[in-house]
Amino acid sequence: MTHIVQDSLYPDILFHFTNRKALFDILRSTFKVSYAREFITGKNYDRKFAIPMISFCDLKLTELKNHMEKYGSYGIGLTKEWANRNGLNPVMYISRHCDLTDDFITGLNGIYNHLDKLNNTDKFEGLSRSYTNILSVYQYLKNYEGPLVRGEKLINKNYRFADEREWRYVPNLRDTGGQPFIPISKIDTHEKKMYYNQKIDHLSLNFQPDDIKYLIIEQDEEISDLIRHLKNVKQKFDKLTIERLSSRILTAEQIRRDI
Repeated sequence: MTHIVQDSLYPDILFHFTNRKALFDILRSTFKVSYAREFITGKNYDRKFAIPMISFCDLKLTELKNHMEKYGSYGIGLTKEWANRNGLNPVMYISRHCDLTDDFITGLNGIYNHLDKLNNTDKFEGLSRSYTNILSVYQYLKNYEGPLVRGEKLINKNYRFADEREWRYVPNLRDTGGQPFIPISKIDTHEKKMYYNQKIDHLSLNFQPDDIKYLIIEQDEEISDLIRHLKNVKQKFDKLTIERLSSRILTAEQIRRDI
Protein backbone atom coordinates (compact mmCIF):
# COMPACT_ATOMS: atom_id res chain seq x y z
CA MET A 1 0.00 0.00 0.00
CA THR A 2 1.31 3.42 -0.95
CA HIS A 3 1.79 5.77 1.99
CA ILE A 4 0.23 9.16 1.28
CA VAL A 5 1.88 12.15 2.93
CA GLN A 6 -0.76 14.61 4.09
CA ASP A 7 -0.14 18.29 3.51
CA SER A 8 -0.43 20.39 6.65
CA LEU A 9 -0.56 24.05 7.53
CA TYR A 10 1.97 23.29 10.26
CA PRO A 11 5.65 22.35 9.87
CA ASP A 12 7.41 19.42 11.56
CA ILE A 13 9.73 21.85 13.37
CA LEU A 14 9.39 24.13 16.39
CA PHE A 15 11.58 27.23 16.62
CA HIS A 16 12.90 29.05 19.67
CA PHE A 17 14.24 32.58 19.12
CA THR A 18 16.49 34.59 21.40
CA ASN A 19 19.71 36.65 21.31
CA ARG A 20 23.19 35.53 20.25
CA LYS A 21 24.55 34.82 23.74
CA ALA A 22 21.50 32.79 24.74
CA LEU A 23 21.66 30.69 21.54
CA PHE A 24 25.33 29.89 22.10
CA ASP A 25 24.55 28.99 25.74
CA ILE A 26 21.77 26.64 24.61
CA LEU A 27 24.17 24.89 22.24
CA ARG A 28 26.83 24.67 24.96
CA SER A 29 24.52 23.21 27.62
CA THR A 30 20.78 23.10 27.00
CA PHE A 31 17.52 25.04 27.49
CA LYS A 32 17.04 26.45 30.99
CA VAL A 33 13.58 26.96 32.44
CA SER A 34 12.77 30.47 33.68
CA TYR A 35 9.73 32.41 34.85
CA ALA A 36 7.95 34.33 32.11
CA ARG A 37 5.34 37.03 32.61
CA GLU A 38 1.81 36.35 31.44
CA PHE A 39 -1.25 38.59 31.35
CA ILE A 40 -4.71 37.11 30.81
CA THR A 41 -7.58 39.56 30.37
CA GLY A 42 -11.29 38.99 29.98
CA LYS A 43 -14.39 41.16 29.68
CA ASN A 44 -14.44 42.15 33.35
CA TYR A 45 -11.38 40.61 35.01
CA ASP A 46 -7.69 40.17 34.39
CA ARG A 47 -4.79 38.43 36.07
CA LYS A 48 -1.03 38.90 35.88
CA PHE A 49 1.32 36.12 36.91
CA ALA A 50 4.55 34.34 35.97
CA ILE A 51 4.97 30.75 34.78
CA PRO A 52 8.14 28.61 34.61
CA MET A 53 8.45 27.65 30.95
CA ILE A 54 10.27 27.67 27.62
CA SER A 55 8.42 28.96 24.55
CA PHE A 56 8.56 27.86 20.91
CA CYS A 57 6.67 28.82 17.76
CA ASP A 58 5.03 26.46 15.28
CA LEU A 59 5.86 28.49 12.17
CA LYS A 60 7.20 27.69 8.73
CA LEU A 61 10.39 29.32 7.47
CA THR A 62 8.32 31.63 5.30
CA GLU A 63 6.48 32.91 8.39
CA LEU A 64 9.47 33.71 10.59
CA LYS A 65 10.21 37.25 9.42
CA ASN A 66 7.77 39.10 11.68
CA HIS A 67 8.39 36.76 14.59
CA MET A 68 12.13 37.47 14.60
CA GLU A 69 11.52 41.20 14.79
CA LYS A 70 9.90 40.72 18.20
CA TYR A 71 11.87 37.87 19.76
CA GLY A 72 15.37 38.02 18.29
CA SER A 73 17.27 36.97 15.17
CA TYR A 74 19.00 33.95 16.68
CA GLY A 75 17.09 30.69 16.70
CA ILE A 76 17.15 26.94 16.89
CA GLY A 77 14.67 24.65 15.17
CA LEU A 78 13.98 21.21 16.62
CA THR A 79 11.79 18.37 15.44
CA LYS A 80 8.24 17.87 16.64
CA GLU A 81 9.17 14.29 17.42
CA TRP A 82 11.57 15.72 20.02
CA ALA A 83 8.82 18.05 21.27
CA ASN A 84 6.39 15.18 21.72
CA ARG A 85 8.97 13.05 23.54
CA ASN A 86 9.49 15.87 26.01
CA GLY A 87 5.84 16.72 26.60
CA LEU A 88 5.61 20.12 24.94
CA ASN A 89 2.08 21.30 24.24
CA PRO A 90 0.42 23.96 22.05
CA VAL A 91 -0.97 27.01 23.79
CA MET A 92 -4.75 27.33 24.03
CA TYR A 93 -5.83 30.75 22.80
CA ILE A 94 -8.86 32.35 24.42
CA SER A 95 -10.71 35.55 23.52
CA ARG A 96 -10.81 38.41 26.01
CA HIS A 97 -14.41 38.97 24.84
CA CYS A 98 -15.57 35.50 25.94
CA ASP A 99 -17.19 34.57 29.27
CA LEU A 100 -14.89 31.53 29.45
CA THR A 101 -11.90 33.81 30.07
CA ASP A 102 -13.56 35.52 33.03
CA ASP A 103 -14.61 32.09 34.35
CA PHE A 104 -10.99 30.92 34.36
CA ILE A 105 -9.78 34.05 36.13
CA THR A 106 -12.46 34.03 38.84
CA GLY A 107 -12.04 30.26 39.23
CA LEU A 108 -8.33 30.69 39.89
CA ASN A 109 -9.02 33.40 42.47
CA GLY A 110 -11.61 31.20 44.15
CA ILE A 111 -9.23 28.25 44.42
CA TYR A 112 -6.56 30.33 46.12
CA ASN A 113 -9.12 31.83 48.52
CA HIS A 114 -10.34 28.33 49.39
CA LEU A 115 -6.85 27.05 50.08
CA ASP A 116 -6.08 30.04 52.29
CA LYS A 117 -9.02 29.17 54.56
CA LEU A 118 -8.06 25.52 55.13
CA ASN A 119 -6.48 24.66 58.48
CA ASN A 120 -6.41 20.86 58.25
CA THR A 121 -2.98 19.92 56.86
CA ASP A 122 -4.01 16.56 55.38
CA LYS A 123 -7.07 18.05 53.73
CA PHE A 124 -5.02 20.98 52.43
CA GLU A 125 -2.45 18.69 50.82
CA GLY A 126 -5.12 16.57 49.13
CA LEU A 127 -7.02 19.57 47.79
CA SER A 128 -3.81 21.34 46.86
CA ARG A 129 -2.74 18.43 44.66
CA SER A 130 -6.15 18.23 42.99
CA TYR A 131 -6.29 21.98 42.43
CA THR A 132 -2.75 21.99 41.06
CA ASN A 133 -3.73 19.39 38.49
CA ILE A 134 -6.63 21.58 37.37
CA LEU A 135 -4.59 24.77 37.42
CA SER A 136 -1.97 23.23 35.14
CA VAL A 137 -4.38 24.06 32.31
CA TYR A 138 -3.90 27.72 33.21
CA GLN A 139 -0.20 27.42 32.31
CA TYR A 140 -1.14 26.89 28.68
CA LEU A 141 -3.64 29.72 28.27
CA LYS A 142 -2.97 32.86 26.25
CA ASN A 143 -5.19 35.65 24.96
CA TYR A 144 -5.95 35.36 21.26
CA GLU A 145 -4.99 39.01 20.96
CA GLY A 146 -3.98 41.78 23.33
CA PRO A 147 -1.14 44.18 24.25
CA LEU A 148 2.37 43.04 23.31
CA VAL A 149 4.95 44.38 25.75
CA ARG A 150 8.69 43.69 25.41
CA GLY A 151 10.67 44.80 28.40
CA GLU A 152 8.72 47.84 29.55
CA LYS A 153 7.83 49.00 26.04
CA LEU A 154 4.40 48.62 24.44
CA ILE A 155 5.05 47.23 20.95
CA ASN A 156 1.47 46.71 19.81
CA LYS A 157 -1.69 47.45 21.79
CA ASN A 158 -3.74 44.84 19.91
CA TYR A 159 -1.26 42.16 18.87
CA ARG A 160 -2.63 38.83 17.60
CA PHE A 161 -0.72 36.28 19.71
CA ALA A 162 -2.41 33.41 17.90
CA ASP A 163 -0.25 34.21 14.85
CA GLU A 164 2.73 32.81 16.79
CA ARG A 165 1.15 29.35 17.22
CA GLU A 166 3.05 28.99 20.46
CA TRP A 167 4.07 25.71 22.09
CA ARG A 168 5.34 25.55 25.68
CA TYR A 169 7.48 23.34 27.82
CA VAL A 170 6.22 23.65 31.39
CA PRO A 171 8.00 21.44 33.95
CA ASN A 172 6.06 19.34 36.43
CA LEU A 173 6.70 21.03 39.77
CA ARG A 174 4.28 18.96 41.85
CA ASP A 175 7.00 16.89 43.52
CA THR A 176 9.83 19.44 43.57
CA GLY A 177 8.42 22.11 45.83
CA GLY A 178 8.53 24.68 43.04
CA GLN A 179 5.75 27.17 42.39
CA PRO A 180 3.72 26.76 39.17
CA PHE A 181 2.52 30.37 39.47
CA ILE A 182 4.12 33.47 40.93
CA PRO A 183 2.36 36.83 41.36
CA ILE A 184 3.81 39.38 38.96
CA SER A 185 4.72 41.61 41.91
CA LYS A 186 7.33 39.07 42.98
CA ILE A 187 9.32 39.37 39.73
CA ASP A 188 8.78 43.04 38.89
CA THR A 189 12.51 43.78 39.19
CA HIS A 190 15.53 42.05 37.71
CA GLU A 191 16.75 41.09 41.17
CA LYS A 192 13.44 39.51 42.18
CA LYS A 193 13.20 37.55 38.94
CA MET A 194 16.76 36.28 39.36
CA TYR A 195 15.91 35.13 42.89
CA TYR A 196 13.00 32.96 41.72
CA ASN A 197 14.81 31.71 38.63
CA GLN A 198 17.63 30.49 40.86
CA LYS A 199 15.11 28.31 42.68
CA ILE A 200 14.42 26.43 39.42
CA ASP A 201 17.93 26.63 38.00
CA HIS A 202 18.16 22.83 38.09
CA LEU A 203 15.27 22.48 35.60
CA SER A 204 16.25 22.08 31.97
CA LEU A 205 14.97 20.82 28.62
CA ASN A 206 17.51 18.59 26.92
CA PHE A 207 18.03 17.73 23.28
CA GLN A 208 20.41 15.68 21.19
CA PRO A 209 22.30 16.93 18.11
CA ASP A 210 20.07 14.84 15.83
CA ASP A 211 17.02 16.71 17.13
CA ILE A 212 18.26 19.97 15.58
CA LYS A 213 16.96 20.82 12.09
CA TYR A 214 18.00 24.47 11.72
CA LEU A 215 20.21 27.07 13.34
CA ILE A 216 19.55 30.75 12.62
CA ILE A 217 21.89 33.68 13.17
CA GLU A 218 21.71 37.35 12.22
CA GLN A 219 24.38 37.77 9.51
CA ASP A 220 26.54 35.76 7.12
CA GLU A 221 29.67 37.01 8.89
CA GLU A 222 28.65 35.06 12.02
CA ILE A 223 28.51 31.63 10.36
CA SER A 224 32.18 30.90 11.00
CA ASP A 225 31.76 31.91 14.68
CA LEU A 226 28.84 29.52 15.06
CA ILE A 227 30.71 26.61 13.45
CA ARG A 228 33.73 27.34 15.64
CA HIS A 229 31.46 27.31 18.69
CA LEU A 230 30.01 23.93 17.69
CA LYS A 231 33.53 22.52 17.35
CA ASN A 232 34.43 23.79 20.82
CA VAL A 233 31.47 22.00 22.36
CA LYS A 234 33.16 18.67 21.65
CA GLN A 235 31.18 16.53 24.06
CA LYS A 236 27.94 17.25 22.19
CA PHE A 237 28.79 17.84 18.52
CA ASP A 238 31.04 15.40 16.67
CA LYS A 239 32.57 16.04 13.25
CA LEU A 240 29.73 14.50 11.23
CA THR A 241 27.12 16.40 13.24
CA ILE A 242 28.93 19.70 12.70
CA GLU A 243 29.07 19.03 8.96
CA ARG A 244 25.33 18.30 8.91
CA LEU A 245 24.43 21.36 10.97
CA SER A 246 26.71 23.60 8.90
CA SER A 247 24.45 22.92 5.93
CA ARG A 248 21.41 23.83 8.04
CA ILE A 249 22.55 27.28 9.13
CA LEU A 250 20.33 30.11 7.93
CA THR A 251 20.67 33.84 8.50
CA ALA A 252 17.97 36.33 9.43
CA GLU A 253 19.09 38.40 6.45
CA GLN A 254 18.48 35.44 4.15
CA ILE A 255 15.04 34.74 5.60
CA ARG A 256 13.98 38.39 5.27
CA ARG A 257 15.29 38.61 1.71
CA ASP A 258 14.77 35.25 0.03
CA ILE A 259 12.30 33.06 1.92
